[in-house]
Amino acid sequence: MTKKVAFYARAASKTGEGSIEAQIERGKAFVADRGWALVGFFTDVENNEALFKSRPGMKSLCTGIAREQIDIVLCDAPLNVSDNRAHVARFLEELGSGGIELWSAAMAERVTLRNLPYVDSGDQGKHATAPSSKNDHGIRRAGFGYKLSSAVDAAGRRIFGYRVVHPEHAEVIRRIFRMYAAGRSPRDIASALDAEGVKGPGGKPWREEAIYGNRARGTGIINNMLYVGMRQNEDREFGGYVPALRIVSDELWHRVRQQQANVRRRFSQSR
Repeated sequence: MTKKVAFYARAASKTGEGSIEAQIERGKAFVADRGWALVGFFTDVENNEALFKSRPGMKSLCTGIAREQIDIVLCDAPLNVSDNRAHVARFLEELGSGGIELWSAAMAERVTLRNLPYVDSGDQGKHATAPSSKNDHGIRRAGFGYKLSSAVDAAGRRIFGYRVVHPEHAEVIRRIFRMYAAGRSPRDIASALDAEGVKGPGGKPWREEAIYGNRARGTGIINNMLYVGMRQNEDREFGGYVPALRIVSDELWHRVRQQQANVRRRFSQSR
C-alpha cells in the first residue's frame, strides 16, 4: 500500500538557500523516488524556537495528522522541526503513538532517537573538522574549508573569529564529496589525497575518520552542515543559515546522503 506523506518545512525565508521553497523541492523529489503519496505541505517562516507547537504550520500539521490517516511526516532535517532535541524527541513519541514515522530527506532515512543530529555519542574524528573548536589560547579556529578574515569594524578594529571560505580547501572538500558520492570509500579517498600530497585538516595527512566522522553529530568532512551554509552551535544544534559560508551544493550534499544510505543498506544485508 502506498504510504501517505505530510511534509513539514520551517525556515527564516520563503526563497533562497535553505528556504521553504528549497526544502519543499527536495521533499517532492524524495517522495517521488520512493513512490509515496504526498498529501499536504505545512510550513512556518520563522526561527522562534520558543513557539514550537504554537507555530501556525506545526499546529496545522498536528491537526491534519489527527484528522487524516498519515503514515509519514517528512522534513528536510530534524532541526527544521525544532532546534531543541527535547522537542523533537517528544514529537517522535507523539507520532509513534499514532503509528506515524518521522523521516528526513537530508538524512535519507527514518528519524529515531538514535540518529538525531543532537545525540552525543563517541566520535573518533570529532575534532577533525569541527568549526567551533578552539585552540589552546581560547581563540576559535576557522575550521577546514575556511580561514579567518582580516575584516575590520567601523572603528578599524579587526573582527576576531570572522570566517570566510578558503578557496583551495573548498575545492578539496567538493572533490571529497564527489568522490564519495561516486562510490569511493573514505579510506580510498584519504589514500588518494595523501598520494597527491594534498594536506588534510591542520596540515596533517588525511585519515579516513576525518572524512566520514560521525553522522549523528554532524562531524567529518562529508557530514559538516556548514558546508551547505547551515550553522551549528557548540551543542550541535541549529544556529541559523549562513549562505556566505556555503561550499557544497544541495544536489551534491544529497548525493552523499544517498550514498551513505546505500552503504548502510549493503552493510546491514551482509550481516
